[in-house]
Amino acid sequence: MATTIEDYIRLTVKDCKRLGFFVPNADTNNVVRWTQGKNVVASVQFGTNLTGAVPYAVLNYRYKNEPVHTELTLRFKPSNLKEGTGYYYFVCPVTGLSCRNLYLVNGQFVSRTAFRPLYKKQAERHRRDGLGVLLDIADYERMTNAPYRRLTYRGKLTPYGRKVEKYAERVGGMYADIMHRAETKGWSAI
Repeated sequence: MATTIEDYIRLTVKDCKRLGFFVPNADTNNVVRWTQGKNVVASVQFGTNLTGAVPYAVLNYRYKNEPVHTELTLRFKPSNLKEGTGYYYFVCPVTGLSCRNLYLVNGQFVSRTAFRPLYKKQAERHRRDGLGVLLDIADYERMTNAPYRRLTYRGKLTPYGRKVEKYAERVGGMYADIMHRAETKGWSAI
């Protein structure tokens, strides 16, 4: 199975804010650690400087026993709810886009759009074995039996009905492909 986004080390704006890194007009520095159970998986010396005209974050860590020093630009976007407040975002060093999460990929912290990973749920769907088909069939059953969703209205398909119809075509094609493979390999249904 492919590596999914949940498998990567992630640095989030939310966690940095909770740890006190985004204090206005301040220069902060501390260690950020990622753990699995009681074991420390990774750590980064992380600091932010919000005193100058261009706010930035500094990351110092080791990747494959080599020291890595990275400076990331931060963007401030004012809130549309309360005057004088707002949020900081990371600027991805690869795409230049504002993002709330950075992932450690090949020794560099980048945004999700820079390497296009799959989520676990997507990776399950991309599998072409029997389990993937069974999961898709179960989803199709769930979609067609949803109590508060209408597939048709006044004899015409609703947008949800069109979605279910496309899903049925996909599931049917995958099911036919699995059955064809089973017949060519001499498998029999129980």
